[in-house]
Amino acid sequence: MKGLSMILTATFLLFTSSCSSMSKYEELGLEYDAKQIIFFSDDANYNNEAAYYDAIIELKREFPEEFDNMMVLSGNKASKYDKLLEVEKHPALVVFYQDKVVVKIHGRVSKDEIIAPITKFLSRDIAATSD
Repeated sequence: MKGLSMILTATFLLFTSSCSSMSKYEELGLEYDAKQIIFFSDDANYNNEAAYYDAIIELKREFPEEFDNMMVLSGNKASKYDKLLEVEKHPALVVFYQDKVVVKIHGRVSKDEIIAPITKFLSRDIAATSD
Protein backbone atom coordinates (compact mmCIF):
# COMPACT_ATOMS: atom_id res chain seq x y z
CA MET A 1 0.00 0.00 0.00
CA LYS A 2 2.89 2.38 0.81
CA GLY A 3 4.44 1.60 -2.55
CA LEU A 4 1.23 2.43 -4.39
CA SER A 5 0.86 5.78 -2.63
CA MET A 6 4.52 6.62 -3.41
CA ILE A 7 3.96 5.80 -7.08
CA LEU A 8 0.78 7.91 -7.19
CA THR A 9 2.52 10.83 -5.48
CA ALA A 10 5.51 10.64 -7.85
CA THR A 11 3.19 10.42 -10.87
CA PHE A 12 1.19 13.41 -9.65
CA LEU A 13 4.32 15.51 -9.12
CA LEU A 14 5.71 14.56 -12.52
CA PHE A 15 2.39 15.33 -14.21
CA THR A 16 1.90 18.72 -12.54
CA SER A 17 5.46 19.85 -13.23
CA SER A 18 5.15 18.96 -16.92
CA CYS A 19 1.83 20.83 -17.25
CA SER A 20 3.29 24.15 -16.22
CA SER A 21 1.78 27.05 -18.11
CA MET A 22 5.00 29.06 -17.81
CA SER A 23 6.36 29.96 -21.22
CA LYS A 24 10.05 29.57 -21.98
CA TYR A 25 10.00 33.31 -22.72
CA GLU A 26 8.76 34.36 -19.28
CA GLU A 27 12.33 34.30 -17.93
CA LEU A 28 12.94 37.34 -20.15
CA GLY A 29 9.74 38.96 -18.93
CA LEU A 30 7.98 38.71 -22.29
CA GLU A 31 4.20 38.81 -22.15
CA TYR A 32 2.06 36.80 -24.57
CA ASP A 33 -0.19 39.64 -25.78
CA ALA A 34 2.34 42.47 -25.69
CA LYS A 35 4.38 43.56 -28.69
CA GLN A 36 7.89 43.51 -27.26
CA ILE A 37 10.85 45.20 -28.95
CA ILE A 38 14.24 43.67 -28.14
CA PHE A 39 17.53 45.21 -29.25
CA PHE A 40 20.63 43.01 -29.25
CA SER A 41 23.65 45.26 -28.95
CA ASP A 42 27.03 44.35 -30.41
CA ASP A 43 29.59 45.17 -27.72
CA ALA A 44 32.50 44.50 -30.07
CA ASN A 45 31.28 46.69 -32.94
CA TYR A 46 29.28 49.67 -31.75
CA ASN A 47 29.99 51.40 -35.07
CA ASN A 48 27.59 48.93 -36.76
CA GLU A 49 24.72 50.12 -34.56
CA ALA A 50 24.25 53.69 -35.84
CA ALA A 51 21.45 52.72 -38.25
CA TYR A 52 19.68 50.85 -35.43
CA TYR A 53 19.87 53.87 -33.10
CA ASP A 54 18.49 56.17 -35.81
CA ALA A 55 15.71 53.70 -36.62
CA ILE A 56 14.80 53.24 -32.95
CA ILE A 57 14.54 57.00 -32.44
CA GLU A 58 12.29 57.38 -35.49
CA LEU A 59 10.14 54.35 -34.61
CA LYS A 60 9.73 55.54 -31.01
CA ARG A 61 8.20 58.78 -32.30
CA GLU A 62 5.60 56.84 -34.29
CA PHE A 63 5.03 53.98 -31.81
CA PRO A 64 5.83 55.38 -28.35
CA GLU A 65 3.91 52.74 -26.36
CA GLU A 66 5.62 49.82 -28.09
CA PHE A 67 9.06 51.31 -27.48
CA ASP A 68 8.47 52.45 -23.89
CA ASN A 69 9.48 49.05 -22.54
CA MET A 70 12.03 48.17 -25.21
CA MET A 71 14.53 45.67 -23.89
CA VAL A 72 18.26 46.05 -24.62
CA LEU A 73 20.44 42.96 -24.35
CA SER A 74 24.21 43.01 -24.65
CA GLY A 75 27.19 40.88 -23.85
CA ASN A 76 26.54 37.56 -22.12
CA LYS A 77 22.84 38.28 -21.65
CA ALA A 78 22.41 38.81 -25.40
CA SER A 79 24.31 35.61 -26.17
CA LYS A 80 22.14 33.70 -23.70
CA TYR A 81 18.96 34.57 -25.65
CA ASP A 82 20.30 34.40 -29.23
CA LYS A 83 19.03 30.90 -29.91
CA LEU A 84 15.74 31.39 -28.06
CA LEU A 85 14.87 34.47 -30.14
CA GLU A 86 16.44 33.20 -33.38
CA VAL A 87 19.15 35.87 -33.56
CA GLU A 88 22.10 34.92 -35.72
CA LYS A 89 24.27 38.03 -35.43
CA HIS A 90 24.44 41.34 -33.62
CA PRO A 91 23.32 44.04 -33.75
CA ALA A 92 19.73 42.87 -34.10
CA LEU A 93 16.25 44.18 -33.52
CA VAL A 94 13.46 41.71 -32.80
CA VAL A 95 9.73 42.21 -32.42
CA PHE A 96 8.20 39.48 -30.30
CA TYR A 97 4.44 38.84 -30.06
CA GLN A 98 2.35 35.89 -28.85
CA ASP A 99 5.37 33.65 -28.20
CA LYS A 100 6.77 34.24 -31.70
CA VAL A 101 9.47 36.32 -33.31
CA VAL A 102 7.35 38.25 -35.82
CA VAL A 103 10.04 40.61 -37.13
CA LYS A 104 13.80 40.14 -37.03
CA ILE A 105 16.47 42.40 -38.49
CA HIS A 106 20.10 41.61 -37.86
CA GLY A 107 23.57 42.49 -39.01
CA ARG A 108 24.64 45.51 -41.00
CA VAL A 109 21.55 47.09 -42.58
CA SER A 110 20.26 50.56 -43.41
CA LYS A 111 17.87 52.57 -41.26
CA ASP A 112 15.12 52.10 -43.86
CA GLU A 113 15.64 48.32 -43.89
CA ILE A 114 15.02 48.37 -40.15
CA ILE A 115 12.06 50.75 -40.15
CA ALA A 116 10.00 49.22 -42.99
CA PRO A 117 9.23 45.73 -41.57
CA ILE A 118 8.78 46.97 -38.02
CA THR A 119 6.40 49.73 -39.11
CA LYS A 120 4.47 47.25 -41.24
CA PHE A 121 3.91 44.95 -38.24
CA LEU A 122 3.28 47.62 -35.60
CA SER A 123 0.79 49.41 -37.89
CA ARG A 124 -1.41 46.33 -38.21
CA ASP A 125 -4.61 46.26 -36.23
CA ILE A 126 -3.92 43.08 -34.24
CA ALA A 127 -7.40 42.92 -32.73
CA ALA A 128 -9.05 42.93 -36.15
CA THR A 129 -6.76 40.26 -37.60
CA SER A 130 -6.65 37.76 -34.72
CA ASP A 131 -9.13 34.90 -34.55
